[in-house]
Amino acid sequence: MMGLPAALLLLAPSPAPAPADYATGIPVIFATIGHSEWCPAGNVRVDLHTGDYTLTPRAARAACRDPKLVRPIEHGQVDAARLSAIREAYGRAQEEGLDACRAGKRGDIIVSNGGTPIMVLTSGAGTWAVPQDYGCWSSAAIALHRALDEMFKASHQR
Repeated sequence: MMGLPAALLLLAPSPAPAPADYATGIPVIFATIGHSEWCPAGNVRVDLHTGDYTLTPRAARAACRDPKLVRPIEHGQVDAARLSAIREAYGRAQEEGLDACRAGKRGDIIVSNGGTPIMVLTSGAGTWAVPQDYGCWSSAAIALHRALDEMFKASHQR
């Protein structure tokens, strides 16, 4: 369940993030990943300065309805090549912005049986969230989310 502060972030307009300063701003990404129509999504938090991450993988379909289910929390560090790719995708999202509809594009209709993903970018300069309307995500925001989802895909329980 999402807390009230996180829910309020989703409703706030999201101007383009300021350029990243990996030495002082310590950009961090939080995103839901591993969306499924049967089980709650997993989530990941990645520190773009160090590559440290905290991951809660999506649960296996056979177990996700168990009211006593406690999903493991994994900690690790993204390798240099993958961290570089995520930083590049983050930079493109900063340049393009997260909300395509705000830039005048008409939102696409996107159907997702697994629910709408959540992605929040934060740094020393501020915090930005993707639009609640998945059809208004910029192409750079979609690419950043897909890169995160793909990076941690093997962690999701089947």
